[in-house]
Amino acid sequence: MKKSILSVICLFAGIFVYAQKPVVLVDYFRHSSNVSDAGATALRNAVIEGVNLVNRVNLIDVDTESSLAIEAGRRNSELAMEDKTARMGAMKTIGANYVITGTVSNMSADYTRPDNGDPYYNGNIVYALTVVDVSNGTVVGTRNFTYSGITGNVGSSADDAIISTLGRVNLSMKNFVNEYFKLTGTVVEMNEASKKGDQAKSLYISLGSDAGVGEGQMLDVFEVKLIAGREAKTEIGSLRVEEVVAGDLSMCVVIKGGKEIMAAFRKGSEMRVLTKKDNALKNLGQGLVDSFK
Repeated sequence: MKKSILSVICLFAGIFVYAQKPVVLVDYFRHSSNVSDAGATALRNAVIEGVNLVNRVNLIDVDTESSLAIEAGRRNSELAMEDKTARMGAMKTIGANYVITGTVSNMSADYTRPDNGDPYYNGNIVYALTVVDVSNGTVVGTRNFTYSGITGNVGSSADDAIISTLGRVNLSMKNFVNEYFKLTGTVVEMNEASKKGDQAKSLYISLGSDAGVGEGQMLDVFEVKLIAGREAKTEIGSLRVEEVVAGDLSMCVVIKGGKEIMAAFRKGSEMRVLTKKDNALKNLGQGLVDSFK
């Protein structure tokens, strides 16, 4: 059941609108009085670095845009952000689709003197990120993050512990991006089936490098049906990107639901793919423990 890549592209080029990376502006972060300007800036930089590593969006740093830049002394004031309409208009002008804002509640460290061993500090960082749709000013969602205790990092000084804990921020951004900047595409063609022909082994999807897809990306598969004029989606399997073939095409191996995917394909059903959200417990060992709420 293998098809040439060329035939896949020709068959579906006129049907699917290929996904492009959204343009996302990272605005200044507000912070509480117990958090320094330097600390809030360091946290913001860690967020930018983490989001950028996922390679799902085109990032704009507000500091690089003269129409939006605010001098350091006013960034945390109400006055600096008071004209929200004008600020949102400037974001539209530079082509931003979304803006990420942040609020930093705590950046501190607890001193610990164990019975055995040297004393140390444990970092505490609490902040929230909000995603806003620039086209209409509506809030897409807010995610809260807390790192403390076993989810923080330690250091020989308070500053060292906070800096070390900032490493958790970078790692947590994969989950954040998967939640708010999802990959959404379709299954476009079967590539390989089992010997009996009853299970899908690999297939092509309408997402590629243009959308920031990378090898190893996990996706869920949904069969789409129209019932009483309404669209109904049923999850039927999961995929892993094996090869990014083009800007709008990737080959995936089927991880789960091979029979269900093949049955839907034979029926001619539309199948959509969506970013699989990372499992928070799996990420515990990597520092992605932002789901502990």
